[in-house]
Amino acid sequence: MNYMLEKINLLDNKEEIIKAAEEIVSMLKKNDNLTNSEKLMAIELAVAQLNYDLYNISGD
Repeated sequence: MNYMLEKINLLDNKEEIIKAAEEIVSMLKKNDNLTNSEKLMAIELAVAQLNYDLYNISGD
């Protein structure tokens, strides 16, 4: 996590990036319908979907 924060702190829009990440994590932590493992899977799926939607890159 420190590595990611070091990278993000170099960016001009770092506050918005951190805020967006905190919102996603908070939403998942509050979801009682998922186990911790499933919450991590949801993040992985979201990253894959976003990669595809933004860059048409499939991780398959």
